[in-house]
Amino acid sequence: MEIDRSAAMYKAHDATPILVLMEQILVSNSICIIGRCTFGTGIGAVTYAACEMLSRFYDVSIFPTEPHFRTEREIVLPNGTVIPVCTDLSQAKVVFYADVLWNGAYDLNYTLVPPDALRFAHIAYDSDELPSQWVKVLNEHFDFALFMSHHLEGVARRSGVEIGVGTLPLALDIEGLLSRPYRASSNGKIKFCSIAAFHARKGVEALVEGFIRAFGDRQDVELTIHSNLAIGSSFERVKNLVDSRKATNIVISCAPLTDQEKNALIEDCDVFVNCSRGEGYSIGPREALALGKVLAITAVGGHNDLVSTPGVFAIPATIAMPARYPEIDNLVVGRQFAADIDDISTALTDAFEYVSSGISATTVRARRQLAAEFSFTNLELNYGELIDTKLRSFRPRQCGSRFARLPAELPATVERLLGHRSASLPGIDRTVVQSHDGGFFSVFNAFMSHLVWDQRDKRCHMVLPDWNVDRMIKRLGTAQFMSFCYGRPSEGNVWSKLFEPLYGLSDADMDDESFLYTKGRPPVAVFNHEREPQLTYVHAYKLYKSGQFSRIRSQYNKAFKDHVHLRAPYQRELDEFRANFAGKFMIAAHVKHPSHVIEQPGGKIAHIQSYIDGIRRQLDARGFEEDSPDWAVFLATDQDRVINVFKREFGDKVFCYEDVRRTTEAEDARYDQLGAEERRAEGFQVQHLVAANPDNWNIRMAWEVIRDAMTMAHCNVLLHIVSNVSTAVSYMNPDIELVFCSAEEAEAARH
Repeated sequence: MEIDRSAAMYKAHDATPILVLMEQILVSNSICIIGRCTFGTGIGAVTYAACEMLSRFYDVSIFPTEPHFRTEREIVLPNGTVIPVCTDLSQAKVVFYADVLWNGAYDLNYTLVPPDALRFAHIAYDSDELPSQWVKVLNEHFDFALFMSHHLEGVARRSGVEIGVGTLPLALDIEGLLSRPYRASSNGKIKFCSIAAFHARKGVEALVEGFIRAFGDRQDVELTIHSNLAIGSSFERVKNLVDSRKATNIVISCAPLTDQEKNALIEDCDVFVNCSRGEGYSIGPREALALGKVLAITAVGGHNDLVSTPGVFAIPATIAMPARYPEIDNLVVGRQFAADIDDISTALTDAFEYVSSGISATTVRARRQLAAEFSFTNLELNYGELIDTKLRSFRPRQCGSRFARLPAELPATVERLLGHRSASLPGIDRTVVQSHDGGFFSVFNAFMSHLVWDQRDKRCHMVLPDWNVDRMIKRLGTAQFMSFCYGRPSEGNVWSKLFEPLYGLSDADMDDESFLYTKGRPPVAVFNHEREPQLTYVHAYKLYKSGQFSRIRSQYNKAFKDHVHLRAPYQRELDEFRANFAGKFMIAAHVKHPSHVIEQPGGKIAHIQSYIDGIRRQLDARGFEEDSPDWAVFLATDQDRVINVFKREFGDKVFCYEDVRRTTEAEDARYDQLGAEERRAEGFQVQHLVAANPDNWNIRMAWEVIRDAMTMAHCNVLLHIVSNVSTAVSYMNPDIELVFCSAEEAEAARH
């Protein structure tokens, strides 16, 4: 059916190319990441993560802190994602600051942040006190400070940070590492590896001393130390130390490595070591965990999130030392904690024995599961819900990382600065599935199909039903409907009369045209037949017979259980009726009016006797006597005639709802008198008879068919034909056995 959309809905699509380009720029400029584009460094990884994570849910731009990148039109992330360069920071409504907060007297990058935006600073740090200038910058220029590790929230408060604080671990691009087969070193040596900057606070000299104390010059063990960064004289001191001890089993290098070379270095080792006095990012250990490697790491900073896992050996860090930062004007602030040489030696020995005993190979999965908590996949939702705090209400099965903790003040602040559900951000983030002139479950299944499919699109934050009858009449240009009779004008969104509001919204939201359409668009194909071609009744028989149908039923059931919840009075009515089924094997029969022949394969429909025979076959197959009290039938039908026949056959074993508008015996008798072609036309089913007179439209018509479907879904077996109702029942209960009633089988049985 062609949907007639209003001019307002089309305005962006009808605009000239230059206006469309301007709108796209406005949208992407609205959320801006300020950070470094040298992605191979730790601080560059913060920008990479922010750009990739936020761009999965929103249009974003980047404002590089390196001035020479600002003339570029776009920045390509290491994984190939393209991020446009922000052209006007004053347009930003959300700013995510991913660079060092303040890096010395001449660093004023924090002043780039526009004062009226929602402002986040993402911070790694490795001592027990924040620099006073950082505290000042945070309190005066940001709304929230997000730290890489939870312990830094306490450090921030003790240092004087007054704005909202939370924990957002650095998201790492490690899915590829997690999927690699685990590989132990193969040449008979136990190999240790450390990748850390040659910097005094990284503890590399202590690592060398501890390794030599543990293993001397043994040739069955090896330590490789590498970095692409040397600060001050650290590299020379470490090199001289190794040379002076004649440690031929220690290899030292300092040179740039590609990601592939770095990963190969980690993959070739058995134990990854880091002896930092403080740790902000903890990138190397997490990459090593993703490859299943054993760790020996100091119990400091971000390392502490890793130490409770089998195969992670924590090195006590007990020696307090002033935290000196040569890169921040040689600033000394707070303390860091170094490890004793003996403790390092003990941890390395324990790790050696753990690997050589073979135990490490049995605990690889636990280490990889921990690493996955810091992956792009697990952390994307935590980044995304910084801007739309109700984001997970649409995908409640996506949990995020257990190490993330968003600020308590975040929802109220986002609402104040961005409006309800980020209303002030431009762009489209919701699909609005409009009602059409069809039976109730034609409308419902169309909504469910878009709901299921659009959950795969992270840029879609909601799929909403617009079942407002006034808007439907206006959209279609007529109130003469063939089938739709499930609500009246002026009653609002029919959904809200039957079901609870979606995604934590209010009833008012669900019917608010501005809320629906300012950031929403109807789908191009209302029945979603381009993505789910067999869901519509025209092809449903193929769907029922498809080898994929079981998977589809399960997939739709998850969305149904997560989001479709009856209003309390309706749920009570349903529960009270279904209580009659307790202890019984229930056979559901969905017997439709014979005019539904137009929907059936071969243009033939199973009639009443087909169902009766089918019920008896079910009883025989399961060993039930016909007079047994242990079984019963639930009958859902739109004909009084069918009720009468079933009760004559099965007596009080037939359950059905009595207060239902069905075609009468007289109406069916008139239908029987028609010629074959006339009987194939629409107009004889209950919804057709009711839809013909708008005065008869009523929510009750919807409830009767919903009630039948949900009651059938409570049964063990469903006898059915092609029907939108049967399709819905199939995913309301993905375990119900479906038995298709074939007209050909019934004819063969009679002959």
